[in-house]
Amino acid sequence: MPVPSLRPRSPSEIVDAAFQLLRAHYGAFVTCSAIAYAPILLLRLVVLGDPTRFLGQEPGTVTPDFWWYTGSGLLVSWLTFSLMSAVLQVCTSQVYLGGEMDVGAAVREALPRTPQVIVTAVIRFVVMMIALMLLLFPVLYVVPLLFAVTPVIIIERRGIWTAMRRSAFLSRGRKWHILNTLGLVAIIYYLLVIGFSVVASIFGNFVVATVVSAAVTVLVYPVVAIAETLLYYDARIQSEGLDIELMTGALDATPARPA
Repeated sequence: MPVPSLRPRSPSEIVDAAFQLLRAHYGAFVTCSAIAYAPILLLRLVVLGDPTRFLGQEPGTVTPDFWWYTGSGLLVSWLTFSLMSAVLQVCTSQVYLGGEMDVGAAVREALPRTPQVIVTAVIRFVVMMIALMLLLFPVLYVVPLLFAVTPVIIIERRGIWTAMRRSAFLSRGRKWHILNTLGLVAIIYYLLVIGFSVVASIFGNFVVATVVSAAVTVLVYPVVAIAETLLYYDARIQSEGLDIELMTGALDATPARPA
């Protein structure tokens, strides 16, 4: 399957291109996703455990530890998905720019940037929670403002604060475009994950439900990270003419024919 061309795209075109790349390299993307998701699966099964143990004796009540469980679970999930995105975004960049996907090289490239990815993930989590407490509208501003932080850290190898400033620059004049793209791929992702999770919960077994949920996440989440990467490149194409720059570089690298 040919690599999607470098050009500005609408939200639906970005999501469609993400599915094209996922289908073309499905095994490699799922491998990356599984490697990154394994720690949170073990954490949920071994450390956090079944959340029903936090139910109170009275119907509709919970123990105080429930809120610690929920908060820590949300934070760990956020960090895990950030790390998953980091590796998957390197893989996406490899093939989108015309190269061959190398899972080992992607992991080696993303691994040294893990501290920066974790720190920025925590910052984004805190900022979004504060924005959420201030009602919905601030979240709709923060999400597109920081949409490219991870790609900038991983692909451009920038520092934390530089990545945040650069993400803000790339989002100028395109916040609704970014929200529409992320919203579309998020709807598709959560419909699939929630649907399978509901089916798994019918068994009434915490381990079965957790494993099925993890399997669906590993199989489906790559499309989200791919779409985030394509959205990052789309912003660079529209802001900096990246497509023209790459085409010019390719022409310069082509050897001249002998006279």
